[in-house]
Amino acid sequence: MTRETDERRLLHALSLSVLATDEIGIITFTNDAATELFGLGSDELIGTHVLDLVGLGPGEAPMLPDILSGARWHGDLTIQHVGGGSMLAAATVNPICDDAGAVVGAIAVLEDMTETRRAQAEAAESEQRLRLAHAAAELGTWHWNALDGSNVWDDQMHRIYGLAPGTFEGTWDAWVATIHPDDREETIAVVQRALEERGTYVLRNRILRPDGRIRWIEAHGKVLVGADGGPVGTIGCLQDVTERIRMQQRQDDAAARALLLQRVTADFSQAVTPDQVAAVHEASLVEVRAIVGTDQALSQEDAQLLDTLASQRRIAEERAELFRHTTAISEELQFSLAPSPLPELDRFETAAFYAPGGDDLEHVGGDWYDAVGTATGGVVLVVGDVMGRGVRAATTMIHARAGIRGLLTVEPAPAALLEAADELMARDAPDQFVTAAAVLVDAAAGTLELANAGHVPLVLLRADGTTELIGQDSGVPLGVVPLLRRAATTVAVEPGCVVVLVTDGVVESRDHDIDEGIARLRRRVADLADRPLEELVAGVAQLADQRMHDDVTVVAARLR
Repeated sequence: MTRETDERRLLHALSLSVLATDEIGIITFTNDAATELFGLGSDELIGTHVLDLVGLGPGEAPMLPDILSGARWHGDLTIQHVGGGSMLAAATVNPICDDAGAVVGAIAVLEDMTETRRAQAEAAESEQRLRLAHAAAELGTWHWNALDGSNVWDDQMHRIYGLAPGTFEGTWDAWVATIHPDDREETIAVVQRALEERGTYVLRNRILRPDGRIRWIEAHGKVLVGADGGPVGTIGCLQDVTERIRMQQRQDDAAARALLLQRVTADFSQAVTPDQVAAVHEASLVEVRAIVGTDQALSQEDAQLLDTLASQRRIAEERAELFRHTTAISEELQFSLAPSPLPELDRFETAAFYAPGGDDLEHVGGDWYDAVGTATGGVVLVVGDVMGRGVRAATTMIHARAGIRGLLTVEPAPAALLEAADELMARDAPDQFVTAAAVLVDAAAGTLELANAGHVPLVLLRADGTTELIGQDSGVPLGVVPLLRRAATTVAVEPGCVVVLVTDGVVESRDHDIDEGIARLRRRVADLADRPLEELVAGVAQLADQRMHDDVTVVAARLR
C-alpha cells in the first residue's frame, strides 16, 4: 500500500500529463498535470472515455484498436480544452497487459507541444520563403569549413560559376583559382581581414568560368567562430551581378561623355587660335580613349561622341579664324587711334597711360587724351570719354579728339574750348554720351584754369605733398544742352605742382561707389608724390577694376 501511494505521488509530481485507461479506453487515473492540461478535475476526467478528450486528425482514429491489441503508439493529438480552444500534445501510449498477455488497459503520457510545433512550423515556413527568395534572386550559398578545408556549394553556386552540379572540388585553392587574376589579391585580403576581425564582409569581383567567360559576382559572407573564439569557417550567399555592373558602366560612360562634351565645349569657346583649338581637341581625344578603351570596337555612342568633337573642332577653327581676322582689324584700328606723342616743354614734365577696355574682339576704346603746348609757354591737357567701347565709340572719339585739337590752335581757354566742342558733338554725334575735361596751366602766371563737362574731377598735387580736387561740380556732358555757357575754375599753382586727369575707368568699381573711387585716387596720388611722373601715372592706373573691362586713361603734367 505504501509503495502504491509513493508511486502515485511520483506521478503527480511529473510535469508530463499521465492518463491510465481500462481495456476499452475509460480513464481510471489522471495526475495533476493532466487535469491542468485538460482544464478538468480528476473526478471529471475519471470515467470519461479518452477519445472524448482529443480531436483525431486523419489517420489517428485507428490508433486505439492498435493499442488495445498490444501495440505501442506515439504521435501528436489535438486536445480540446474545457475553457475553449485547443492545443497540440505529443502523446506516447503503451498498452498494459496482464500475466496472460491480454490487454487490460493503457497508460498515456502527454506533453503540450503547441508552441514548439508552432515555432517549428514557422521555421519551416521561413526556410521555405528563404529558399524561394534565393531562387527568385538566383542566390547561391556556400559553407567553408576552415577546420577540414571543405567548401560546400549549392547548385546555384555551381551554375553561377559555370560548373555542373557537384563538380566543384570544394577546397580553398579551388575557390581562389576561380577569381580573376586582377582581382585575386584584393579579394583574398578582404576575406582574411574578416577572419581576423571575426566579422562580416562583402565581395564584388570578377570570376573566370571554365568556358573563359568573365562574370561579376557580389558575395555577402559571415565568419563562423568556434568555442575558443577562433574562426572556423565562413558561410554566405552570392549573386551574379554582371548585368547590373554593365548597366552601371553604361550609365557611368554616358555621364562621362556628357561631362566631357560640356567641358570640351567650354574649352573650345575659350580657344582663340588654331593651335589652341588643336590642343583642346587632342586633350579631348585622350579622355575619349580613357572612356572607350583601346581593346574593343567603337560603339554607336562612342562614334557619335567622336563625330560631335570633330564637328565642334571645325566650328572652333572657323571661330578662331574669324577672331584672328577681327583682331587684326582691331589692332590696326587701335594703332591708328594712338594719341599724338606728348610735347617736350621747358616748364613741364608730362606723362600718360592708356589701355583700351573690352575683350579681344573689341579691343578699341572711346577714351582719349591730348597735351598741347601754348605760345606763352603753358600747356593744355584734355581728357575725354565716349560712353561704350568698340568701333562706334572709337569713331566718335576720333571726331571729338580731332575737333578739339583743331580748336586748340584757335582758342586754348578751357571754357571756350568745351563750348566749341558742344557744338561739334551736337552736330556730329547727337546720340552719343561724351564727357571731357580741359585744363590750361599757365607757367608764367602761375595759374591753373579748368573746365569740366561731366568728367571726373582733376587732382592737383601740391609741392608739399597735399592734394586738392578741382572741378567737382562737373557740369553736363558735351552736346547735351545747346548754346551752353561753360564756366571755368581758376586756382594758383607753383613749381612742383602736379596736375592729374583720369577717366572713369580708374575710379569705378564693383566694390565701391564713385565717391570712394575718387577718394582712393586722391590718396594714391599723395602716396606717389615723390615718385617719377611715369611711375605716378602707372600707379594711378593700377586702381582700375579689371573686372569692369573699361578703358583706362591717366595723363599728368608737373610744373618745373
